Amino acid sequence: MSEYQYYEWQTIDRALTAAEQDAVDGLSSHIDVTSTRAWVEYHWSGFKHDPREVLARYFDAFLYYANWGSQRLALRFPRGPLDENALQPYLWEYCSELEAVGDWLILDISYPDDGGGHWFKDGARLSALAPLRDDILNGDYRMLYLAWLLAAAANDIDEELEPPIPPGLKELSAPLAEFGHFFQLDPFLVQAAALTSEPLRSTPALALDELIARLSRAECDAFLRRLAAGEPLLTLKFNRRLQELAGPPVRPQPRAARRTWAELRQTAERLRQAEGRRQTAEAEARRVKELQELAPRAAQTWSEVQALIEEKKAQPYDQAVALLVKLCDLAVFQDRLPEFQARLAELQTQYAGRPALQKRLREAGLV
Repeated sequence: MSEYQYYEWQTIDRALTAAEQDAVDGLSSHIDVTSTRAWVEYHWSGFKHDPREVLARYFDAFLYYANWGSQRLALRFPRGPLDENALQPYLWEYCSELEAVGDWLILDISYPDDGGGHWFKDGARLSALAPLRDDILNGDYRMLYLAWLLAAAANDIDEELEPPIPPGLKELSAPLAEFGHFFQLDPFLVQAAALTSEPLRSTPALALDELIARLSRAECDAFLRRLAAGEPLLTLKFNRRLQELAGPPVRPQPRAARRTWAELRQTAERLRQAEGRRQTAEAEARRVKELQELAPRAAQTWSEVQALIEEKKAQPYDQAVALLVKLCDLAVFQDRLPEFQARLAELQTQYAGRPALQKRLREAGLV
């Protein structure tokens, strides 16, 4: 398999200026640039610049993957609106890190795949993951918890305590599901974590008219000037100011005790085994149903086998052997295996001069 690397950046709060587009376009002879996005693919060599510096200077989100086993997602935040202290419990050195770069904070999530890389159907695209940035700004830390699970699995420290459990882990949004797919997060770990996650609750609507009336004329004018200037994230900042006037929202206290990584891993394994048993039972039920449906047609099926063999062609031979396998399963199910074996022996004798057929019978384990 040839080497493959994919880099993509995206703006969220604003479009690039023409000068910025030209600057990004000059970073690589292979890069494609629009006013909101840049992407570049390499089948050899690689990007010659630090992609995180490109993110910090021009964009709000960055995605990277390589087919030998490396996935990375980074998000840029302005320093003011982000609650840095609330993020700290979810971070993990070398896996999920938050670092100041100038006036920005970069959340960098990166995990090598020691088992080897994988291809993403139709390619991974950053647009499916970019909405997670707004989730974090709005206090939805489900993505951060999923990133902690990835780090815990990579480091495997039994006594490590999980961070605060965000509500809504049982009901992942499309971007969160894409995050799990992109980083190949074990779905049974997510199920284990979700067992103690509270349901999502809608935030009570603010009494807008009353709260806006409490703003001073000067403060209203300042917000209007910032709106006219196109300030990014102004809706978020304005709503937070109204929330300050309303008082802090009442947040439900978590009911469940925090679990260790070992407890989460063991719960995930129990869920995995239970799902395996369920699938096995379902498969057995389907098999029994198919055999019960085959039983009244057994004589007709033997005739079909004979007709297929008489065609003396490879594909009909394969079809005949597939039917014989089903007839063998039926004989075992009905406790009539000796009858099947006797009839099969007659077929072998009758078509002893058909080496291609005889080979297929042996490969199918019938003789």
